[in-house]
Amino acid sequence: WELLVLEKLKWDLVSVIANDFLPHILHRLPLPTDKLELVKKHAQTFIALCATDYTFAMYPPSMIATGSIGAAAHGLGLSVSSLGGEAVTELLAGSTGTDVDCLKACQEQIEAALAESLKQASQSQQEFSIKAAAYGGSQPTSTPTDVTDVNL
Repeated sequence: WELLVLEKLKWDLVSVIANDFLPHILHRLPLPTDKLELVKKHAQTFIALCATDYTFAMYPPSMIATGSIGAAAHGLGLSVSSLGGEAVTELLAGSTGTDVDCLKACQEQIEAALAESLKQASQSQQEFSIKAAAYGGSQPTSTPTDVTDVNL
């Protein structure tokens, strides 16, 4: 019945996401084989970051995947076949059929979102350290740590 209802509503539950584009785009880049998995891992992290930020809602999944690969390559300082970072962006734009300026804007927005996320994480870590110091985080607690220490 669920399939019938979904068909009547014309809902497509198998939508294309940015992670679906990663293997296809990475296959077209002449990256060193030892760096391929690292770039893929970083790109997946950027895609996850984009999924949590509303500013990326208007970008198509292919643009997010391409921008994430570009940001990963830029952040890792990788050059593709002795090409600079600018040439990597142009190569990515050419292989996916996107505009170079739009891809650069998306990539810069991804890098800015990462910087903002890291800044927020740093602030929350500092707040946690301050609270732990205020409550005497270095002193042991009085609760038992072993099951045999509990008297019922």
